[in-house]
Amino acid sequence: MITSIRREFSALIFYHKNFIENERLKKQVDFLKQKVNAAGEIYLENRRLMALFDLAQKSPYRVVASRIIGRPADSWSSVVIIDKGFSSGIRRGFVVINYLGLVGRIIDVTPATSRVMLINDPNLCVSSIVSRSRQEGLVCGTLGSSLIMRYLSKDSDIKVSDTVLTSGLTDNYPKGLLIGTIIDIGEEFSGLSRYAVIKPAVNLSNIEEVLVIIQ
Repeated sequence: MITSIRREFSALIFYHKNFIENERLKKQVDFLKQKVNAAGEIYLENRRLMALFDLAQKSPYRVVASRIIGRPADSWSSVVIIDKGFSSGIRRGFVVINYLGLVGRIIDVTPATSRVMLINDPNLCVSSIVSRSRQEGLVCGTLGSSLIMRYLSKDSDIKVSDTVLTSGLTDNYPKGLLIGTIIDIGEEFSGLSRYAVIKPAVNLSNIEEVLVIIQ
């Protein structure tokens, strides 16, 4: 009887020790996972910053690097806030890019921050040109994940996969900035012209750093 009690007591102590050890190991694993995730974030951020720095060094324009610090709740998909303002030389109307292409345009400036209207906003339109054929058009936002290139004649030379660039005819937009790629082509309701659906070069939902072109 005593031996049986001792065994049960020993088993209970053993279970308790194992339970404590398991809890300690779980916490250690969670801590290591956090460190790995943090290291991964730092690595990805460094890659983005290196690409941005490389673009800034090679850019023929004067640029100011900035981080995105917010997105207003009332216009989540079309406006972002950056951490630089007119004290850094930024003014309303300046163009915003990143290492992938055109991001948007400055619409409001304070001493330390600026609001950027993204290129998928319907209120933002920019003159554009198809790189291959030199076909001109006007690219506007849709508040969705794509853009629309309009004012294309029925016989316009455009194809799916064509690259679309800024033409330089809209104020402050330098010529040759990458806008995106044509993914679909359709006819306007009138039947007199066509339009092209464009996938932006920049994924507007996850941008974190940008460059503002200083005029």
